[in-house]
Amino acid sequence: MTRPSDQAARTAKRLAALGHRVVLAPALEIVPTGTAPPEGEFDLILATSAQAFAGGAPKPSLRALPVACVGERTARAAEASGFRVALVAPRAEALAERLVAEMKPASALYFAGRERKPVLEDRLRAAGWAVAVVEIYDARPVAGWPDEVLAALRDGRIDAVLHYSPRSAGAALSLIGGAASRLSHFCLSQDVADICARWAPTERIFTASQPDEEALLKLLCSVEPLRGD
Repeated sequence: MTRPSDQAARTAKRLAALGHRVVLAPALEIVPTGTAPPEGEFDLILATSAQAFAGGAPKPSLRALPVACVGERTARAAEASGFRVALVAPRAEALAERLVAEMKPASALYFAGRERKPVLEDRLRAAGWAVAVVEIYDARPVAGWPDEVLAALRDGRIDAVLHYSPRSAGAALSLIGGAASRLSHFCLSQDVADICARWAPTERIFTASQPDEEALLKLLCSVEPLRGD
């Protein structure tokens, strides 16, 4: 399980309940950037990850703004930080489509990660919205894994890896090294699978039907990982 620690623990419980033995090996660590939001008047806040609210609002006055976000987990994090969630969509593309369809062009403040696809801000700006981006958090590759993780890889006690993003997949595969070719790789999306294809044979790469964890775990349960040679 290569997700950042706070996300990995939640998923690990689900995997254990499904009968899997889980080794936690975060490939990225989430750190706050300390960046302050730009000055100005805004109509709403945008967020695509629960990490956007890990440190609360950058300033209390922003809590008065409604939030439009991606995913129920992000919505729960926003509400726990004192925000009112007005709109939730499953993906950034769907959020942009709903905002454009349901609202007149407005001014939005996007609580974003430093590494991201600019889908949300690009779609809204193309529709006449003013979107100010504040990069609140960053995902950085870990320097290395604990000895017990490396030993499990070396001894062949790991059969499969779950990959959630191209960046985390690249970081994880760099740490896995040559062992990647004998592991099964379960990928959240095709762009993640494309990264894995640089390290592992096609028959060991499996891609979820939808880019969400439910589809990924369903895929894991439907395919028996290939054992390493």
